[in-house]
Amino acid sequence: MPAPNLRTAFLRAEGRGALAMNVAVLIVATIAINGFLFASGWATPGTRMPMIPPGAVVGLIWTVLLGLMGAARWSYVRASGDSGWRSWTPFALAALCIAYPFYTSGLQRGEAAFWGTAITLVVAVAVMLVLRGRDARAPWLLVPTAIWGGYVLCVMIAYPA
Repeated sequence: MPAPNLRTAFLRAEGRGALAMNVAVLIVATIAINGFLFASGWATPGTRMPMIPPGAVVGLIWTVLLGLMGAARWSYVRASGDSGWRSWTPFALAALCIAYPFYTSGLQRGEAAFWGTAITLVVAVAVMLVLRGRDARAPWLLVPTAIWGGYVLCVMIAYPA
């Protein structure tokens, strides 16, 4: 039996490398985009919020969270067999998260950061609900994203800019 091509394996979560591909796509995109933003000096954090870890730790947290979003897509497609629009909702959430430095004007605190964090939290919960309909495990991979978003939102409320 011939091995499935990479595109099919990625889209339908088939084969041994499909999990790695779903996770790697988001991690590589995150590292590439953030690497460009920080190397160019465009995304220079302003005043650091209290109760938020240093930038390197936050970057590591987001890398793990985005990897979990890729794993959620893989788990959903693998369990349900559905590679339609629902399967792409974790990637939509990831795109919203990766875009954060863009709509906050280089990670600056303010209304855009607050509302962006609130919307990200709402979208994370919505994606969990969408995936829950056909796979019981995939939404659990997004719980850390909701926890992190809730924590950051609480810090923003407690320590306004």
